[in-house]
Amino acid sequence: MILIQATQAEYDEIFDILCENARWLESKGIFQWPLDWLHSNQDEIRTSVNSGLYFKVEIDNHIAGVVEITGSPDDVWAGEESPALYIHKLAIRRQYSNQCLGRGILDLIAKLASDQGLEYLRLDCVAHNTNLRQYYESYGFEFINEKSAGLVNLALYQCAVKG
Repeated sequence: MILIQATQAEYDEIFDILCENARWLESKGIFQWPLDWLHSNQDEIRTSVNSGLYFKVEIDNHIAGVVEITGSPDDVWAGEESPALYIHKLAIRRQYSNQCLGRGILDLIAKLASDQGLEYLRLDCVAHNTNLRQYYESYGFEFINEKSAGLVNLALYQCAVKG
């Protein structure tokens, strides 16, 4: 598995994968990526794809998973100065779920961070999504803090990058 920078031409498919995950989360009663929020952030997501911040993994020449990776902190990480990669919107096509793709993507991001000499991987997720929190903790992410983000609280996590 390799992490490939997504292209502008793949925006529609990337957005479709995010929406597919949003609908699945909604079906589970998890308020994480509401569809109206995703649609209201469509321009921001397109800009991010066009800026080269989205990456994909493929299975049989089909996009199986996507993730946005940035090198600068969001407002919720204000004050954190140590070098890190920030992980956003990690999403796996439902047909490829339960194949350890998420872990594989995290491994690839950790290698990318290590290659860049960075200290941490960082991410946030909605605090009430206990399954997702347990997933990240089982990978090695440590809970740092909880911060309010309007309608939801976010749980902030970081994982030390092994050199």
